[in-house]
Amino acid sequence: MKISAKSELFKDSLLNSLPVGLAQLDETGISNGRFLKHCLFEKSVNQCSPVISQNPDTFVGAYSYMNDGGYFRSNVFIGRFCSIGRRVSIGAGSHPMTGLSTHPLLVHGRGRPYSDSEALALRFRNALYSPTVIGNDVWIGDGVVIVPGITIGTGAVIGANSVVTKNVPPYAIVGGVPATVIRHRFPEETVSRLVASEWWEYPVEVIRSLPLKNIFELVETLDSIKAADGPEPAIYETYRLV
Repeated sequence: MKISAKSELFKDSLLNSLPVGLAQLDETGISNGRFLKHCLFEKSVNQCSPVISQNPDTFVGAYSYMNDGGYFRSNVFIGRFCSIGRRVSIGAGSHPMTGLSTHPLLVHGRGRPYSDSEALALRFRNALYSPTVIGNDVWIGDGVVIVPGITIGTGAVIGANSVVTKNVPPYAIVGGVPATVIRHRFPEETVSRLVASEWWEYPVEVIRSLPLKNIFELVETLDSIKAADGPEPAIYETYRLV
C-alpha cells in the first residue's frame, strides 16, 4: 500500500496493522524498539524519543528515524526516509487560552460556547486539530518545535531551533521563530517532477541505484521510470508493538 493511502486511512483511524513482539523486531530491521509501544510503524525505523500517547495513533514510515531528547504526541503521521534531530517536539501540546486560566486545573468548567462574534473578538478558532503530518524525506534539525495540525511537505528542511506554526511546502527550507521560508531546495519545475515521481514508494534497492548526486539527471531518470510504468511500489507492512 502506498504511503499516501496509509495517510488517508490513518486520518480516519482505519489503518490496519500486524502485532509484533519485541523479539520479532529484528525481523523488521529495527534494533531500537523501546519507544515504539504506542506507534504504528513500517520496517527499519529508529525511534529514540518517546511517544506521549496511550493509544497507537501515531505512525512512522520506513527508514525514518528520530534521535533522542524529544517527543511526539498523539495524532502524528511521519512519512518515509525522514531524518529527525535531537530535542525535537512534534505535535507539541497546547493549552486553551480563551477562558479564565491556561492552567490544566482550571480549563474545564461551566460556561456556554462562544458565539461567532465572541470567537471573532478573541481571534479564536473553535476547531479540533487535524493530524500533524510530516511528509517523506523531511530533514528536521535539532531543537525544532512543530505545533499540532501542521503539514510539512516532502523534501522540506527545517532549520535547527525553529518553531513551525504554519504548513511548509514541499522541498522548502524554513527557519526561525516562527519559521518562514528561506528558499526552496530546487527550481519549481524540478520540485513538481520529484513530487509527481513518488520515488519514496520504490524499493530501497531501486532508489539507491538511481543517480542520486545530480538532481537534474535524477528527475530525467525518474520521468523515464514513470513512463515505463515501473518499478512496482515497495510493499511495507504496518506493525504495532504488543
